[in-house]
Amino acid sequence: MTHGRKKPRQPRTLRNPIEHALFGATKLMECEIKSTLAPALECETRLREGVATDDQHTVLYTILLVAQGIEDSRIVRGLREQIASALQAMDAIRARATASGAWCPTALYSYELAAIREALRLHEFQLQQVSAGELHAIATKLIARTASTGGEVQRRTHQSLGLAAA
Repeated sequence: MTHGRKKPRQPRTLRNPIEHALFGATKLMECEIKSTLAPALECETRLREGVATDDQHTVLYTILLVAQGIEDSRIVRGLREQIASALQAMDAIRARATASGAWCPTALYSYELAAIREALRLHEFQLQQVSAGELHAIATKLIARTASTGGEVQRRTHQSLGLAAA
């Protein structure tokens, strides 16, 4: 028993401070950007074809929320309207697809498809501007916000989503 005394705080040590600094400061490489966007592009294709599952819709919606998080962090600014338009389109698609109570794929209107494609194109531009550390911090914040508001956080693989392997 410590009788009210706390143990002194131990200093936090990093395994490799140079790697930690580089992770926080380096921009994503082109192959990392492509692999980050690959699931979103595949989900957009499935949505466009009218065969998307609920999980595929959720993946695409989450990626658009990450794009909104980058905008909110003020790293890349001026894209709020385009991202909001894509999120509204995704909300409308979900409302139509779940109108019967269960997920049933639905066709997209041309303006919804255009808004989603434009947002994904702009998100690729965002990813070219952010560092790996900034992207990690934004994703971590989004996960924490989802969990704290009672949302469900899941990790999905390409196979569990029915997508081609990366």
